[in-house]
Amino acid sequence: MPQTFDAVHSRIREILLSDWDPSSAGRSAAAGGEYDSYVDPLYDLIASGADEQAVIDFLRAREREIMCFPGLDQRRLQPVARKLLALSKDI
Repeated sequence: MPQTFDAVHSRIREILLSDWDPSSAGRSAAAGGEYDSYVDPLYDLIASGADEQAVIDFLRAREREIMCFPGLDQRRLQPVARKLLALSKDI
């Protein structure tokens, strides 16, 4: 049975905090909402049928533009993108 909209959003947030987390927000309960502004766009991307590279590109862009991270190797983002895309079955 598909998960509810809120449950999928919650899973996206959890994946961002536990698997992606470039600013180590997952280590502090106070910073738990650090990536919340990315949840809706990621949900829409996943729901649109985006491929792995599109999700990787989204995550890398957030690192570069918003968090001022250098362009790191995108292979480290593949497992994160795969976890996020696995949620498509629940959308």
